[in-house]
Amino acid sequence: MKRMKVHQLRYLTVVASEGSIRAAARTLGVTQATVTQGLRELEAHAQIALLTRHGGGASLTPAGLDLVSHAQRVLAQLRQADETLARHRDSATPQRLSIGITPWVAQTLIPLTVPLFRQALPHVQLEMFDGLSALAYPRLREGSLDLMVGRIAPDSAMRGLQALPLFSYEMTVAASRTHPRVAAQSIAELLEDDWILNFTPSEQPTLMHNLFRQHGLEQPLHRIHLAHSASLMLTLVKRTNMLTFCPWPLVETDELRHSLAALQLKESFNTNVVGLVRRAHEAPSHAASLFIEFFLRQVSAWESSQDAQLRRVLHTVDLLNSSAWTSY
Repeated sequence: MKRMKVHQLRYLTVVASEGSIRAAARTLGVTQATVTQGLRELEAHAQIALLTRHGGGASLTPAGLDLVSHAQRVLAQLRQADETLARHRDSATPQRLSIGITPWVAQTLIPLTVPLFRQALPHVQLEMFDGLSALAYPRLREGSLDLMVGRIAPDSAMRGLQALPLFSYEMTVAASRTHPRVAAQSIAELLEDDWILNFTPSEQPTLMHNLFRQHGLEQPLHRIHLAHSASLMLTLVKRTNMLTFCPWPLVETDELRHSLAALQLKESFNTNVVGLVRRAHEAPSHAASLFIEFFLRQVSAWESSQDAQLRRVLHTVDLLNSSAWTSY
């Protein structure tokens, strides 16, 4: 076991989060053969099977699950060691903070947070991603993402992470203000329209239940289309007669409120919670800690803000005023 290599442990943790060797290779930016070889070497050193391979991907054996928990701590400690050494180097040496941000937060509180962060840490390069929170979870676990401001998933999807809940909000069906059924009162009136949605395969059953099945309706599969980018989804809704399902706060942002409308339907949909998400079992870097501090400062000031957009968006969310991080 002394011959375990760091890259082998990294391969194992990413396979655990992605669910298959192929997906892990894509996330890591290496070939599938490279990941397979590294895992075979790791199993040979361990002298026990760590993975069960099947047609749909790969799952961890009990031994593999135990090793992953150790591997995550080892990799976290190595990242912290790198960050500690970086602080001893010339402060002008470029450093990076990678953050995933849900779109409605990116258009409201993030522009207030970034200038404060840049003033405090001008040598740190910000790398920001918007889009699906579900895609950010594996990147957080394996270390290519440092922090997320996004939707907090059910416990089963949050393994190895910790979260601080900040807002809850409702989802809404949205359409162009010129859509022929913008005045619809029930989702049953919209089953013959085309939909453009933004989701991962693992989220589809829950999404279809929330949108259609819980209201006694069959999902119109031949009408549902998938956009892998939130910006592409919103562009199509604005410029076509496609419908979407998105956070209500997003529709109230300055960028969208003049072109999109939240349909006033009789059906209600499940609420989501947005918060800060980071890796469990490790302290955030100095840069991540400062970003969190500045962001929470803007959250606290939100209720007294005189900014018209912030006031509009605030009417669509509930502030949770939570101060405790939960580890999963």
